[in-house]
Amino acid sequence: MKESLSPRILCIHASERARGNSRALYDEAIKGAESAGARIERLAVRDLEFEPCISCNGCDATGECVIHDDMHRVYALLRECDRFLIASPIYFWSLPGRFKCLIDRCQAFWVKKFVLGEKVAANASGMERRAAFISVCGFSDGDKMFPSAEKIIRAFLSCIDVKLTDTLYVPGADRVGAVLEKPELLKAAFQTGRSLAAPTP
Repeated sequence: MKESLSPRILCIHASERARGNSRALYDEAIKGAESAGARIERLAVRDLEFEPCISCNGCDATGECVIHDDMHRVYALLRECDRFLIASPIYFWSLPGRFKCLIDRCQAFWVKKFVLGEKVAANASGMERRAAFISVCGFSDGDKMFPSAEKIIRAFLSCIDVKLTDTLYVPGADRVGAVLEKPELLKAAFQTGRSLAAPTP
């Protein structure tokens, strides 16, 4: 297939809150991606039923997780999609716990890539796999809050052969609905999604 085809974007909302500031920016980013013709897959971490990684080493021989739950649907999306949009609030200078558990369950991909030497990506389009990360926090000093979360995101994406190319960080957004009062932030989120859908960064 040719790169000119519309990318399939997995949009992950990591917040435990269904309707908060990260969700508002997530929705705008999806609108931007759709305006550029992207095919959207939505995934809300709070709606998934899965166990944390138990370090059982069950994936060591095959690169496949032996725990059977909703993560196997997530694994397929992580392998098959072309682009990734992740929206998350900051919890204690890091990511929400359930989302971190989801990332930890990708140990199977780490084994597949670094131990077994196998390819993780299975996107049939052959498009460059890249991602955008949108995050909000209540603290006003974003320089202290976002770097630690970004390191985790970069490690996660590297494991699944994805490059982080776009970020949108919004500090001082503790009150629900705060970002809705700032059209420039909604516009920035829309553009982030639209840029993610483009053939090249």
